[in-house]
Amino acid sequence: MSLTKTELKDIQSLQTKKGRKLKKRFLAEGVRLLEEAARHRARPEVVYYAELTLSDRARSLIDRFAKQAVPTEAIPLRQIEALADTESTQGMVAVFREPPTSLAELYQPNFRRILLCEHIADPGNLGTLMRSALAFGCELIILAGNSAEPYSPKVVRASAGTIFGLPVAIAETSEVLELSAAKKIYLLASDISGEPAAVQLREIPKETQVMLAVGSEAEGVSPEILSRASSRVRIEHSEAVESLNAAVAGSILMKELYEIRK
Repeated sequence: MSLTKTELKDIQSLQTKKGRKLKKRFLAEGVRLLEEAARHRARPEVVYYAELTLSDRARSLIDRFAKQAVPTEAIPLRQIEALADTESTQGMVAVFREPPTSLAELYQPNFRRILLCEHIADPGNLGTLMRSALAFGCELIILAGNSAEPYSPKVVRASAGTIFGLPVAIAETSEVLELSAAKKIYLLASDISGEPAAVQLREIPKETQVMLAVGSEAEGVSPEILSRASSRVRIEHSEAVESLNAAVAGSILMKELYEIRK
């Protein structure tokens, strides 16, 4: 069965920021992403698939969604390709409702580790930071400044499905700082002029709620965050490179924080 031109155009609009904002929906494609969605109990509104292109693994996933009463619909491969963001599609595309992104709604006092991404505009970097955040025990991600849109196809794909496993808040830097001050959160800023992380992280009281702020490689975190930070840390490395990629630096800091506070 084919989608009508109107139906196809309506779903294709989710490939754009305007369409996602208007409909509060986003797309995820491929077996791995949809397996991760199922693992994190993120329920699609509908799953479209091209019958002849499905692997055994994909068929098993379609059956799993069908048993959960998720609508599944076979459509022509050409329509799957029109909905997909990748050149080589695995024959599956799903529509999801965007979760809430309000910081006031998502924040919880019992969170031990929070990741603040400020000005992380590159989708690949943001997706990588999301993967590391889930791997190293962060319970909330906050996006501030000129950060990439979390539910764009490139970020969803770069997250390798971890977007389904963590709440993501979108907020102004001023709102984040107000929350940090009101809740007495330990604000830890990544800064090339900061103290060595290996030493500084061990001085944070274990029961303290920590928010790690990571900025872009070009600009770092904003002066507003640096001025309010409880401490600033840097990663020591050889002089063979000038600086580390934002996703690499953030991931290393999250791992070190995890090792100390797990």
